Amino acid sequence: MRSQQCFAHSAPGYYRQQQGHAAILFALFIPILFGIFTLGTDGARAVQDKARLEEAVEVATLAIAGQNADDINVQRQTAKAYIAYYFPQARIRDNELQVTKISCDMNPSCDETDPNQQPFFEYQLRANLEQPSWFPGNAAIIGFGDDYDVAGQSVARKYQSEAVDVALVSDFSASMYEYWNGGRKRKYQDLKDIISEVADEIEKYNSFFSEAQNEIAFVGYDFYSSHWSNSRRKFVRHLKFSRYSNNRLNESSPGSRPNDIDYSGTVDDIFSTNSSAHEALDKWEVTNVSYFYNLPLTSNVEGFKSNVSQFYVPTSSGSGTSSYAGIIRGAQILKEGTNPRRLLVVLSDGEDSYRTVTQRLIDQGLCSTIYDGLNESKNGVNIKARMVVVGFDYDVFEHPELKNCVGRDNIYQAQDRAAIKNKILELISEEIGHLAP
Repeated sequence: MRSQQCFAHSAPGYYRQQQGHAAILFALFIPILFGIFTLGTDGARAVQDKARLEEAVEVATLAIAGQNADDINVQRQTAKAYIAYYFPQARIRDNELQVTKISCDMNPSCDETDPNQQPFFEYQLRANLEQPSWFPGNAAIIGFGDDYDVAGQSVARKYQSEAVDVALVSDFSASMYEYWNGGRKRKYQDLKDIISEVADEIEKYNSFFSEAQNEIAFVGYDFYSSHWSNSRRKFVRHLKFSRYSNNRLNESSPGSRPNDIDYSGTVDDIFSTNSSAHEALDKWEVTNVSYFYNLPLTSNVEGFKSNVSQFYVPTSSGSGTSSYAGIIRGAQILKEGTNPRRLLVVLSDGEDSYRTVTQRLIDQGLCSTIYDGLNESKNGVNIKARMVVVGFDYDVFEHPELKNCVGRDNIYQAQDRAAIKNKILELISEEIGHLAP
């Protein structure tokens, strides 16, 4: 009996002792259980953030492809804006934000010799950010730390969409005879090579579009544009003079007497080819040393290239620059086209000889009149026109005339022949790309 009583009296103490052990074990397991909870919660969030970042860089890549900006800082700013919208509290690592644009000839995935592959520009975006965690953890509880890394990347390709009429308005003044750091040849020779290569790309584009053909035209200019008429090369100033001036005084140096020019009349008659502004002059009446002439819109690339190959600049002196002459003639030629998109590209190595004349024409509405005329619907088809300037071997932003004409978003600085070619091809490839496979 005593032993049973002893057992009975000791039982409550025994259970209390066991409960104390359980409490200790539970207390020991709390950090582990909470650590599992935090890892599971932040881990699931990290997986979700990975998917969200992939979506963000995908959208940002398409935006960059459609933005058509050469400035890497603008591209990075665009990427940051899109990523920040998805992750407002995350910190984007600047040194790991990479935006890359690859032309077709530099991309192993783009085989220019394959007739079944359409050329494209590829845009690549890689981003890495630090996302604040919900449960950072501490010395006792496991966690992800104050933040965790999330990385994502995407690729977009930009192809050509609708057929386009392209007019390459090219500087053939005497300064184009000089050598330059952007190429191995004289500037006019490099420019001829670029034009021929662009024509080849247009022919390649045409092999993918059987219904509508892209067409290319050439307009050279120094003081004048030039064309053939009755087996003779003619020269046009594209300037209308006031009725009180002697029209013949301005033949050898158009623009040398700016107060004799009828600026409003010149602008009003841009597309009136029978106007006195477009009077054709003979060789002996003008100051011209370069050999070039207008080539109308055509899809016959081989014939176009054959003509361009004959053009030359024989000396570094003897003729000046009047970009407005090339722009006006280029607009007239584009106006004759039938494709729904029109692109006028001015290629120049320097400022105009008579900048005051150019600026006064622009102030009078030269470029806005051209835009309005080129954007007019034709045969019920809506037309979209664009005019851009690609400057090389000089700072286009220090000479505002052409920038004032086309706008800051449509003027580009090219450092070498590859940059000139790629910019022209990129302008032709206006469609926002689809994601690469």
